[in-house]
Amino acid sequence: MLHVGTRKRSAARALAAPVLCCFLFGNAATAFALDANGAIVEATTTTAALNDLKTVVAEAKGLKLGSYPAGYAANVKYALAMVATVSPATPVDRINETRLALRVALDTLTIDLEKATIADMQAMVRDGKLTYEKLLNMYLARIALYNSHTVKLNAVAIVNPNALRLAREADAAVKADPSKAAGMFGIPVLIKDNIGTAAEDGMPTTAGSIALANNYPVRDSFLAGRLKEAGAIILGKTNLSEFANFIAQGMRNGYSTLHGQVLNPYLPGVLDVSGSSSGSGASGAAALAAITIGTETSGSILSPSAANSLVGLKPTVGLVSRNGIIPLSHSQDTAGPMGRSVSDVAALLTAMQGYDPDDIHINMGVDNEIQVDQAYLEARVEDYSAYLKKDGLKGKVLGVYAVPDKDRQPDLYASFQNVLQTLRAQGARLVFAANGGGLSSELAPAPASKVLYYDFKQDIDHYLQSQNAFASDKKTVIKSLQDVIAYNGTHLDVLKYGQSILQESQGYDMTPGSADYQTYQAQRAADIQYSRKNGINYLLDKYQLDALIGLNGSTTGIAAKAGYPSITVPAGYRTAEGTNGQPFNLQITGNAFTEEQLIQMGYAFEQATLARVAPGMAVKDRLKALLDDAAAEHASGQAYDDALAVYASNFSTQREVDHAVNVMTNFLYGSWWKQWQQFYNRATD
Repeated sequence: MLHVGTRKRSAARALAAPVLCCFLFGNAATAFALDANGAIVEATTTTAALNDLKTVVAEAKGLKLGSYPAGYAANVKYALAMVATVSPATPVDRINETRLALRVALDTLTIDLEKATIADMQAMVRDGKLTYEKLLNMYLARIALYNSHTVKLNAVAIVNPNALRLAREADAAVKADPSKAAGMFGIPVLIKDNIGTAAEDGMPTTAGSIALANNYPVRDSFLAGRLKEAGAIILGKTNLSEFANFIAQGMRNGYSTLHGQVLNPYLPGVLDVSGSSSGSGASGAAALAAITIGTETSGSILSPSAANSLVGLKPTVGLVSRNGIIPLSHSQDTAGPMGRSVSDVAALLTAMQGYDPDDIHINMGVDNEIQVDQAYLEARVEDYSAYLKKDGLKGKVLGVYAVPDKDRQPDLYASFQNVLQTLRAQGARLVFAANGGGLSSELAPAPASKVLYYDFKQDIDHYLQSQNAFASDKKTVIKSLQDVIAYNGTHLDVLKYGQSILQESQGYDMTPGSADYQTYQAQRAADIQYSRKNGINYLLDKYQLDALIGLNGSTTGIAAKAGYPSITVPAGYRTAEGTNGQPFNLQITGNAFTEEQLIQMGYAFEQATLARVAPGMAVKDRLKALLDDAAAEHASGQAYDDALAVYASNFSTQREVDHAVNVMTNFLYGSWWKQWQQFYNRATD
């Protein structure tokens, strides 16, 4: 029986057996179809839906489930039991959902995509136990089930209509040369919907805006080109906070006018999914792709990674080209990987980095005697996977940047002490401020700054002038920020949060020499002085530190202004009442271009803790209604406590939730129903 506070699966169980007895199952799988708009095609009539379901059921019945680990086999049996509830009177959508649930359960018998790493997938491809086409179909099943059915995460905006063809081409290439099955080759990646892809790919680059709904760039962003060069398959694009969370004050994280609201898989509709790479965070947590890419100006990789219990790496500004990505601020923008493991993040970062002569601000430098130029970038680390070392924390000196408030957040404070103990046990030495608190107390407050507003006005106009973007009406041409504002102004009925930030940015005069431009230059200089010379570099030099650490976003703001890299790694889940089991992460920030050290330390911490647990992603509406009924009746007892524990846990599966529903139904209405049956039987005798 389950009890409150004891539901969380152990890390060992959570990471066990990602690759199963696939030789028993082979490569048979339902093939998905994609329409020209990148939508997954599903049956629209009862007859077609039932025939599709019949095919998957026949596949399941041909398996010897006793040959598989009990937990995975139980999920298939449960999905088959749900099939038994389907009839010709069942709505088509529900039939499709039942088929998808069975499909996902069957796919897990081949490889558990919630736990497998990219290296696991490549090993299976090399061994002939998996194809890239089957892998892609597995992800399409998960997208169809969790993005559009069940919990309806709304994390994926569009699927690449060419994805299946690309997967088949990757399989043909590996058949000719098995050594190609390495790195990112053939691996499905979801990218944020502000990263440009060529029009021939059939996916617009929208930033979630109706004003850019039909923005089809002529050519790939440099980043998309790098992914293709590495052989990765761009599976699709993820929803995001509109314009990277830079459109209106008070807008909910994860919302865009074009694509709607993204939900957090750990507790949909309750926990904040965070922004602006919300869709990349939710997609990664729900394993809708092998790995995802987000972009960050200040926290938009690190924050959604922490909120969705992912590893996120925000690189040094300039390591990954910004060319072809819808901008917010060239001073702080960067793209970065978001994955379920440090090893996956390292593999993707290797493919993402590279010198781009068209990244116009690449030579801005960093205030620590590094000249960022072509020679420097081309001499960077070639393969970050070489830094996946379990002893990566040994001998490191880490400055504790901030400590959770013991009185206001006692559970987080206690968890942080455990994190510090782990770091010490792995050989790191920790440095605190003279007062025993965080080193941030030694720094001056951040200066007031409108740099993002000033940058946005310049950068978005520069981007739009180079595009052939059309709005959602397919007629209005968008060439400037003013065009965006004007188009939005004619659709205020759908612009839920307004566009106050866009309007403020448009109001600044960024002509060189103007008063606004001079203020901009002064504020940017102050940001750099605060964050680099008098901030991160000051602390690193004073205490001879390798990096700064804290929980969640403690170092985000100062690192963003500096343009310095950070990695965030799952550390646990909150336990205090009202926190809803919210994930929390360890964040490590280093000097410019120290990504290899961050990966080394992040990997060592990850392997020492194995803290991440996949979300259950169960629909709990029925269980919630029953618990409300029980509370209204002042019910108590083991059945009620157990059901409450299942409801409260972020890791409860649909099978566990449905079992709790059955138990609670019997608990509340069982005796009444038996009395009714007895009365009915007597009345009809």
